[in-house]
Amino acid sequence: MSIRPKMSFKQGSKVWVWDSMWLPAVVVHRAPMGRILVRAEHGLTFSSTMANLLPRDPACQPARPPSFPQGANSNGAIALRR
Repeated sequence: MSIRPKMSFKQGSKVWVWDSMWLPAVVVHRAPMGRILVRAEHGLTFSSTMANLLPRDPACQPARPPSFPQGANSNGAIALRR
């Protein structure tokens, strides 16, 4: 059971995506099996789960990744710790 509220992202939403580190990305579109296709700012496009995305506020200058510690579970899901 997740304590995190369910989120949904529209195409073009700016997000942070977890892939061994927080990367700034943009949502391209929904992919099969509950995944989302995202394009990282460095140009790579890949699918991710909703659990690995956080909204990004483009008004924050400079853009900073989320500051809380991150841990990955053996099933690939991430666990947020405060």
